[in-house]
Amino acid sequence: MRKTNKTAIIIGAAPCESLDCLAPYRSDSDFILCADGGRRTAERCGLVPDAYVGDGDSGGDASGLNAVQLPAEKDFTDLEAAIHRAVELGFGRLILCACTGGRADHSLANFCLLERAWELGAKALLVDDWNEARFVTAGRYVVDNEPPYRYLGLLPLDRTLENVSLSGVKYAVTHQTFRRSGTLGVSNEILPGQRAEVRIGAGRGLLIRSERL
Repeated sequence: MRKTNKTAIIIGAAPCESLDCLAPYRSDSDFILCADGGRRTAERCGLVPDAYVGDGDSGGDASGLNAVQLPAEKDFTDLEAAIHRAVELGFGRLILCACTGGRADHSLANFCLLERAWELGAKALLVDDWNEARFVTAGRYVVDNEPPYRYLGLLPLDRTLENVSLSGVKYAVTHQTFRRSGTLGVSNEILPGQRAEVRIGAGRGLLIRSERL
């Protein structure tokens, strides 16, 4: 199916007290896809799920929904399967939430799934109460600070990000190498009234805005 610019909100099963973090990112027409226990979170927070993907081991329930029922023993997570399902349904913009906190392996894997969404041809954001993360690779990115966050971070997934330049930020850099084993890309800030421009010559990483204002 050809992907569109329509948005699917994918709700994971990580501990989550509220989905208020979604307010600046969603509209009433967005498709709500729950990964297993994400259904409980969605309904508790007043969202009506449109579809379900999961194996039920974190309390999810497929009843009454367009559902993909998964086996408990498999080589991928329910959230990864939900991303694939959203792309199969034609959604080109994905917002992942309730995906951080709790188990560290799941949280880190979920950040990495932003890359998987990109490989499938979708643009994805991972959002929680404090952060907004997206996958980046070689190219130019213009980042509006909207909704506003205090910090901007650029972190390598590969061993290095090569030939990195940042402008419109408090700590501008030109043709630098960012190393996965270092913290050069942490705690930058988009200047008031400006847009950040990020240029990457080679490598894959995460661009993270954090501490919502």
